[in-house]
Order: sequence, then structure tokens, then C-alpha cells
Amino acid sequence: MRDRTAARLRDEPARPLAAAIDSERLARIFKALSHPVRVEIVSSLSACAGAFCGDIVRGLPLAQSTVSQHLAILREAGLIEAEENGRCCHYRLTDGARSLVEGAAAELFAAACCEAPAGASATRMDACRKDTE
Repeated sequence: MRDRTAARLRDEPARPLAAAIDSERLARIFKALSHPVRVEIVSSLSACAGAFCGDIVRGLPLAQSTVSQHLAILREAGLIEAEENGRCCHYRLTDGARSLVEGAAAELFAAACCEAPAGASATRMDACRKDTE
């Protein structure tokens, strides 16, 4: 079943994403925002000039190590940055965090509007549905 789906998807390639999109970076951004805790951290940091790690930990019902893992994912995606001061880290949104997320979403959905043969994507999705039924 998977082989048939793979063959169909290979033979009917998806429309390419817009040239401005780096699909790996796009995936990191959406992965970073795919967890409610990370969304909460970004939301909280957007309402202020930043916060120390301890303040972020106190605002969440999680262990410090767990919060640090979430912060690392947000940093890797380029959404937040940290300024280390001894044992303390002060986190804040990057200057372009909002435009980065808005631009990523806009580019992703703009890719769906690229010119392609009528019904091409519907045909691909129908093939996938048939193979999974």
C-alpha cells in the first residue's frame, strides 16, 4: 500500500514551494510552535521585553529542565534569543520573530496558489485516500 502511494507521489510531484522558502527552516518554525508550552512562552515573551529563565519556569507547571528544552527549540527556530549573565539567562523574542512566523505562514499558503494543472493536487490526495482505506 505504501509503495503504491510513494509511486503516485513520486510520479505526480507536488507543486514546489516558493523560492523564498527554505523548507527545513519552515519546518523548524512550525515545530517550535507545535507545542502548547512553546506557544505560551512566545505569547508571554511577546507581551514584555523579555524574562529570565527562572521567571519563565515559575510561570509554567514544568521542571526547569523541561522548560530549558522548550527554550532550546524556540532558539533553534530563531524565534527567541538569550543573553547570558553568569548563571542567569534573559530570554526575549528576536527582532524579526513576528515577521518570521507571519512570513512563513504566508509563503506556505502562497505555494498552494502556484499555477499547476487543474485537479493535480486533488488527484494526489485521492490516491492517498484510496491507499489508506
